[in-house]
Amino acid sequence: MASRREMMVELRQLAYFVAVAEERSFTRGAQREHVVQSAASAAVARLEQEFQTALFDRSHRTLELTTAGRTLLARARILLAEAQRARDDMGRLTGGLSGTVTLGTVLSTGSFDLIGALGTFQVEHPDVVVRLRHSTGPLAGHATALREGRFDLMLLPVPPHGPAVLGPDLIIDDVSRIRLGLACRTDDPLAGAHGVTYADLADRRFIDFPTGWGDRTIVDSLFGTAGVQRTVALEVVDTTTALTMVRRRLGLAFVAEETIAAQPGLTQVDLADPPPLHGLGLAASRNHPPSEAGRALRRTLLAAR
Repeated sequence: MASRREMMVELRQLAYFVAVAEERSFTRGAQREHVVQSAASAAVARLEQEFQTALFDRSHRTLELTTAGRTLLARARILLAEAQRARDDMGRLTGGLSGTVTLGTVLSTGSFDLIGALGTFQVEHPDVVVRLRHSTGPLAGHATALREGRFDLMLLPVPPHGPAVLGPDLIIDDVSRIRLGLACRTDDPLAGAHGVTYADLADRRFIDFPTGWGDRTIVDSLFGTAGVQRTVALEVVDTTTALTMVRRRLGLAFVAEETIAAQPGLTQVDLADPPPLHGLGLAASRNHPPSEAGRALRRTLLAAR
């Protein structure tokens, strides 16, 4: 009777595979893991040889996972998370906290001093690596990324009824409040106006984020309630680009108030009915609880509130 072929899969290969799958690119996946592209390609090739099946469909412009690839991705994330927890446990026994924590964040954290909190954490835990990653897209997408283990922790917007929408499997703690403001140039007639209504803005062009994103949903709702149809002439995926476009007279943009105040040449429009405050929450998944290093970072972030 033939013996079962021994499996020879390394954690490093799985880490490279997960990075390539999440980035949907061998180049970006290799950059994320700080290796050359050939190393990431070779690791995926060895996995495909080991499992005798293709993990990626390479016929598209961007990499797409096959059914086998999606199955392995889910399992690989669990294995890598458990391996990290084992390293954390061993680190505690030998007297030091180490490991890697992936922290997701949205485009703006409002008044929350994220950089200051990370500085404090680095002093307290110098052997822990924090990977700060921007998470873009609709609110549901942020929750999915947490559930799938792509992030250990995430700072995300929590609008009214947000926790209910996100689901009971996420733990969410409030860390700050964010209010959107309308940015315009200092030489715009709106800069000196008071009590500007949404009807007053009906003939203006706007720069905004894609439909379905948190801030865009809030602003669309405000204009809808006012019975005003606005023109979103340009869609962007980051605040810096939006404000640069405002500065170059391409339109107006709703962004976090703190962001406007830091921009020379721009000011905030005095609105009669400004957007309501919404929360910024620190979220973690109950199904993929953070490692010891992740829990330490969570404590530091909550202490910085």
